[in-house]
Amino acid sequence: MAETTTSPLGKCLVAVPILRLPDTRRGASRARGARAFVCLASAVAVALGGAAAHAQEPARDPVAAEALFKAARALVDKGDDAAGCPKFEASLALNPSASTQINIARCREREGKLATAWHDYHRALVLNRETAGEQRRRSLEEVANKGIAALEPRVPKLVIVVKGAPAGMEVLRDGTALPAAALGEPLPVDPGPHEIRASAPGHQAETRSITLVEGETTTVELTLRPAAAASAATPPTKANEARGGGTPTWAWISGAAGIALAGASVGFLIDDLSAISALRENCRDVAGGTYCDPGYDFAADNARKNRDFGLFVGLGATGLVAVGAAVYGIVRSGGEEAPAAVALPWIAPSGAGASISGSF
Repeated sequence: MAETTTSPLGKCLVAVPILRLPDTRRGASRARGARAFVCLASAVAVALGGAAAHAQEPARDPVAAEALFKAARALVDKGDDAAGCPKFEASLALNPSASTQINIARCREREGKLATAWHDYHRALVLNRETAGEQRRRSLEEVANKGIAALEPRVPKLVIVVKGAPAGMEVLRDGTALPAAALGEPLPVDPGPHEIRASAPGHQAETRSITLVEGETTTVELTLRPAAAASAATPPTKANEARGGGTPTWAWISGAAGIALAGASVGFLIDDLSAISALRENCRDVAGGTYCDPGYDFAADNARKNRDFGLFVGLGATGLVAVGAAVYGIVRSGGEEAPAAVALPWIAPSGAGASISGSF
């Protein structure tokens, strides 16, 4: 046989089952122990439940909330939303009310956060159920419904579709995870830029950035490809660049310029040797100086010799520096298959030129 009785614990009543057990010699003490245990367990459970409910209940301060509301109203009336709107939010935290929520919705609307404002108006309708006074409640309901009706055609909507959605897929919109049931549905979103990212184990993640416009519905389609397939689809050139970084363009330009300068310097060297040869054929050393054949303009060949030699040295040195810089850039690029070449001028009794040596 079981009966119940109640005992007050603070503001709560505890229903405690009382077991009527036979008072036998063997079971009397056991029955008393069972009754004590049941009472103690029930009391502890109710006490813990009451403490949890008290901890979860938000602290209310209607007086402070009213003061913050009036301060926010004064600032907003002056056009200072930056200072006024946060005070509305602080007032709502201390004492939730439909009128405060409507003012927050208007703040969001002026900020251009249309979907957020639309949500705030709907929340105001829920809070309005607790508004005292029938006339006041109807007035706030009318204001909230008008706000919702005005925003409905302006709020942009975003449809996210993932083709071949694999197991374990996660879809984030601006960093917030979306449930699978939300995919494919037109969801109200604030106008402006947004980022959508889809990922799944063993698949290559895909990220898309879009900008939503008032009154439009935008669909974003994402495709998650297996990681192995994504790697196989990578072009060989891209794979080589990822592995070695690729040879910088400036290295090739520097090398080409160096080779051209070295070639030009060799041309001036040939002309210099030609001037020296002409001087030797038409002039010879004699006692007291140098004698040149009559009619031979030795001054011109002598000037050409000096000029050509200076250009040979200057252009040759610059070309070697440019080639050296190119070789350095190619080596530092880290490409295993990148060509490395060195260009050097050469001089021989019968001519001159430039040689290129290296690996290709």
